[in-house]
Amino acid sequence: MLSFHPLKAQSDSAAHLKAVAEPDSFLSKFEAFKASKNMAGLQAVANHNHYPSPQKVLSWQKELQLNDRQMAAINLIDKELKRKVNEMNGFLITNERTMDSLFRYKKVNNGLLIFYTNRYGLYQGELRNALLQACLKTEAILTGQQIKKYDSLLLD
Repeated sequence: MLSFHPLKAQSDSAAHLKAVAEPDSFLSKFEAFKASKNMAGLQAVANHNHYPSPQKVLSWQKELQLNDRQMAAINLIDKELKRKVNEMNGFLITNERTMDSLFRYKKVNNGLLIFYTNRYGLYQGELRNALLQACLKTEAILTGQQIKKYDSLLLD
């Protein structure tokens, strides 16, 4: 015989509401992690090898004595980089939300897990390529003297 226990139903409902709120907290943390890690970690190899970040070059435009042509070219690189970073981070977050949902609702299986983790790697690789391409293009615009100055500003 089935019976209904209001107390049990209420506690299950409260637990469900808490479980639904937790993914939002998780995704907020994931979004903050992506924003901070991507720029620094993914282009570290470029900075280490004297390929400057367009954002940093623009922030040090006076110290580097950029001319108008350089400023215009680096601004275009930076604008495209920001667009690509936003696009890839959006894809990464959507992918992460999908994986979170698959696990939360017990819908995940081996094939889906392989698909979404591989997709994550693809997006991460495309993001890293965009960051490094921007550094490569920026380096080509600067003079040797400006790159030396940039390197010294990084050490300060």
